[in-house]
Amino acid sequence: MNMEQNGMVQTGLVHLLQEGSIALPVVLLKEYKRLGLSEKEVMLLIHLILFREKEQKLFPSIGELKERMNGTTDELLQLIERLVKSGLLKIEEELDEEGLHSERYSLVPLFERLISSYTEEKNDKIALEETTYDSIFHLFEQEFGRPLSPWECETLAQWIDTDGYQEELIEAALREAIYCGKMNIRYIDRILLEWQQHKIETVEQAIEYSRKFRQKGTLYQSSERNSSPKPAFSFYNWVNQES
Repeated sequence: MNMEQNGMVQTGLVHLLQEGSIALPVVLLKEYKRLGLSEKEVMLLIHLILFREKEQKLFPSIGELKERMNGTTDELLQLIERLVKSGLLKIEEELDEEGLHSERYSLVPLFERLISSYTEEKNDKIALEETTYDSIFHLFEQEFGRPLSPWECETLAQWIDTDGYQEELIEAALREAIYCGKMNIRYIDRILLEWQQHKIETVEQAIEYSRKFRQKGTLYQSSERNSSPKPAFSFYNWVNQES
């Protein structure tokens, strides 16, 4: 390749870079699976956005789409048909001032569904968190036999929100504390911290770790002291018991 050809290639690349980028909604990449979209359908939608934003083509032809995408004419038509039938893409018709008929793809239904999916996911997450809070708070108050103090409520919320402890492990730590005769939040916090430091992520792992830990004849370190010996309870006893 001579210098003149190199210069032409560089000029072409500069022109390509000057075309910039498109405003691709991040939520499309995050939510398309929840909407039941395939990767091919997403790529088709991305090309429609590109045609609209960069080339001002609101209704690119199948031939134009085929030049940029893998697939036959029939396959691209089927993709468009599925998107239209699923209510994610709309073909609108209009007449201009001169009475000329034209068509265009509307992505408004897609954006509306993306917003709805995103909002639904957030609401489901909030509802799950609230359910988790209610369940754990109720269990602790039931086992403690009294309402929790503000500090205790704050600690439980921190376990969930900040520390990221799973509900099942928090319940397991509560049961472990009960059988160790150490019914207080600080001791349960020490159990959870001990499990976290030793990469305990499931109830089964917690069961095995606590069994080995208790065989040593020691309790989890806490600010409280208890000199009286504790019976060697089997950690499996509480697994199938009701709260």
